Amino acid sequence: MRILTAARELEWETYAVYTENDTSHTYYADHAIQLPSPASYLDIDHLIKLAKGHKIEAIHPGYGFLSESADFARRMQDEAGIPVIGPGYDILQRTGDKLQARLLAEECNVPVLPALTEPTSDATVVQRFASDNGFPIMIKAVDGGGGRGIRLVNEESELEAALRRAIEESPSKAVFVEKAAISDYRHVEIQVIGDNHGNVTHLWERECSIQRRYQKVVELAPSTIIDRRLVAQVIESALKMADKV
Repeated sequence: MRILTAARELEWETYAVYTENDTSHTYYADHAIQLPSPASYLDIDHLIKLAKGHKIEAIHPGYGFLSESADFARRMQDEAGIPVIGPGYDILQRTGDKLQARLLAEECNVPVLPALTEPTSDATVVQRFASDNGFPIMIKAVDGGGGRGIRLVNEESELEAALRRAIEESPSKAVFVEKAAISDYRHVEIQVIGDNHGNVTHLWERECSIQRRYQKVVELAPSTIIDRRLVAQVIESALKMADKV
């Protein structure tokens, strides 16, 4: 709704896609296009066809879903000649893939937890990691998002089922595993912005620690962390990574 409202203020003509049970945002758009099913939100072929058919000039991918997909941004540009508003597919390749983002952090000397360095679907590899590093561990789809493909495993008996579900929710059918940070930790994100000239800055932090099923329920800005020196270190780390890409 924020995107559509901003577009209206700019006097741009807007189209919104929706499904039968997801219509509230359409009231802010000039035109609304119904999708066959909720799965269509992720159907790149179908979205390219719609964009071409309606002579769309630019696409904002919204939040979650395909907003983190480098493939969507690349294909929409290459096959339809339509830019997807955002950081661009080359940057999304480094940041939308959780494992690539982790490797980027390591390149920038940003502290990270112990984790697998290669994507896998092999239960033996995951079990070996758990044995070497101890429980709890977190299994994450390398290309998940919006809470999809994430499973917390507290003990050996939970491992097989959790791995299977995480793989099912991964488009590439691959996961990585890391030591879980769950006790006395916070989920803090740094908002960064950059231009085409190498300039990068931040818009401070938001805290997303209140979650249900790994999806954020409440976001607080600034965070409730009292130690601003710690927050400054997180901001510095985020800027290092943003500057790198």
